[in-house]
Amino acid sequence: MSWKNSTSRYGNLAIGLHWLMLLLIGAVYATIELRGIFPKGSDPREAMKMWHFMLGLSVLLLTLLRIANRFSAPTPAIEPPLKPLQDKLAKLMHLALYGLMLGMPLA
Repeated sequence: MSWKNSTSRYGNLAIGLHWLMLLLIGAVYATIELRGIFPKGSDPREAMKMWHFMLGLSVLLLTLLRIANRFSAPTPAIEPPLKPLQDKLAKLMHLALYGLMLGMPLA
């Protein structure tokens, strides 16, 4: 298997980034939720906030890498082909997800 996408299959880079992003986004969410179990001003609470920021920046950087990978290699075709409405909705959903992955760390 290749690192780059082909017309029939996603490459190892795209697959690895996909799953790494899932883990990172889950970790970002977990750190901000877990900070609530520590008292305000405590060192563990501050550490959770710091981890939240650092993991969020990692999401931002990996999103930029993921966008670069998406435009530098072909996207495999979906088999069987989607109906036109489903195809448009899928593209809008991908755009929304990329917007969230870029916008949330910046916010």
